[in-house]
Amino acid sequence: MIMENKIKEQAVYWITCEKEGLNESQKKELKSWLKENPFHQKAYDRMKFIHQMSNSLSKENSQKLSSEVHRSLSKSKLSFKVKSYYTSAAAIVLVLFFSLFKIYDENSLKYEKVYSTNTQSILEQSLPDGSIISLDAKTKLDIKFYKNKREAFLSNGKVMFNVEKNENRPFLITSNNIQIEVVGTKFEVISSNNKTTINVKEGKVRTYFLNDLDRKVNTRLLTKAETITYTNQGKINKYLKLNPNKIALWQNNLISFNQISLKEALEEFSKYYDYNFDFSHKKIENYIITGEFATNQIDIFLSTITKIYPLNIDKKDKLIKISKKIEN
Repeated sequence: MIMENKIKEQAVYWITCEKEGLNESQKKELKSWLKENPFHQKAYDRMKFIHQMSNSLSKENSQKLSSEVHRSLSKSKLSFKVKSYYTSAAAIVLVLFFSLFKIYDENSLKYEKVYSTNTQSILEQSLPDGSIISLDAKTKLDIKFYKNKREAFLSNGKVMFNVEKNENRPFLITSNNIQIEVVGTKFEVISSNNKTTINVKEGKVRTYFLNDLDRKVNTRLLTKAETITYTNQGKINKYLKLNPNKIALWQNNLISFNQISLKEALEEFSKYYDYNFDFSHKKIENYIITGEFATNQIDIFLSTITKIYPLNIDKKDKLIKISKKIEN
């Protein structure tokens, strides 16, 4: 390990000299050093790559790197040879390079997969960390794993997460600036109609809205059988208890409606059939619906609503027209 660090120090020294400009004598010395040992060339190439990588660091990682350099310098862990022979500038670059490598390792992508469903659900998908996810129809989810964190980005749809516990590697789900932090639990996230809903089946999750200043707003700690709904502007418009057995019924090919509008109910069915709906009046869209149906029971659903409300249903191909029944 001591020899390995020494080789890295020498590699950084030569890269620093190159940046300042090598004279003919130094060029020969560098060439000789690279040929002396295959590990010299390997260390040199690796340190040079890290140096080039530093130009693409994000602002957050640059700040993190700066702090790391200051901490390392204050602890004075550099060898005497580096301090005296390689000059203070080279010593600083050495700390910079080692810090860069640490940040690069922590933030390098270890795994990524994009899930996108059409009219069919995807159930019980295992992730590399042991977590399991299920996706409803018309859902798009991007999974990214790093060394020290796990992330998921939900663009639209419904996902049931069963997150494997790992306190050193938290799982963060983002949906329209609404974020959910978990260590290990089972919960559903729904992104639709400019809202994000989180339904907790087991364990605990922390939810909040991340504003333009990267501040956490309207933070809540949800436990089993709790639900919360945020608007895309971060406002909470629902926060209450629910029956955990009613969470993610779509996994069993069921749709449950609880005091939602007719338009929202039909939008749920349309995910599985690609139907379009035409309402003759705006008022019809807001008729309230409660009930539970199988995802393949749209005809039964349409027949049911005509018994509840005075409606006419005209179904042709992929277009369903809904209008008020004209009384004689």
